[in-house]
Amino acid sequence: MKKTIVTGIAALLIGGLALPVAANAAAPSQIDVARVSVSFADLNIQNEAGARVLYSRLKQASEKVCSVEPYREAGSLSKTAEAEQCYTEALDEAVSRIDSDALKKIHSS
Repeated sequence: MKKTIVTGIAALLIGGLALPVAANAAAPSQIDVARVSVSFADLNIQNEAGARVLYSRLKQASEKVCSVEPYREAGSLSKTAEAEQCYTEALDEAVSRIDSDALKKIHSS
């Protein structure tokens, strides 16, 4: 069975279920959602090695959808702080939606 998780700025989609990840000031009909699919069908996420690989993929996806970049490239502290908050929320939500104690242990350490 193919396992995929999608991390997004305004939504996290897993099997068609949308959950809020970060607030957006636009009206609900105007929200643009950035999404990245993260497949883990090739991993045994119940062991530490597989969970570490998945965690790395989730971190990269969260950075991508939240446009995390250094302050010098972002241009302002507020943009940097917003991106970091989005990243943290997206990663937290993705980890919480995946049934893996090994992944949750890695995330909490």
